[in-house]
Amino acid sequence: MSLVNAVCAEISVYQGIGECTGTLVERRAVRGKAGLCKSMRDLATKSRVLGDGYYYIPVDLWPEEAGPVVINKMDWTVIGSLSRSRSERKRTRRASAGDD
Repeated sequence: MSLVNAVCAEISVYQGIGECTGTLVERRAVRGKAGLCKSMRDLATKSRVLGDGYYYIPVDLWPEEAGPVVINKMDWTVIGSLSRSRSERKRTRRASAGDD
């Protein structure tokens, strides 16, 4: 699909739920804005990073259902909250391998 002359739908995202506002704009009108998305995955990523707001996605990529769409289906796990036991085991193995 060529995005050069695409018509984009304006999507309002609030707390991980997106809803089409009904406004259609040409891609060149929103070119260079951070809210311009190439895919649903790109929309999910940008809405996580940039937060709530308005995003633009090509009309044919937005689901045809009329209601709101859940964009962020998974909660992110912060790396700092993960257990460090795996990395400690790797360090122990490396240290014991160096002793041989």
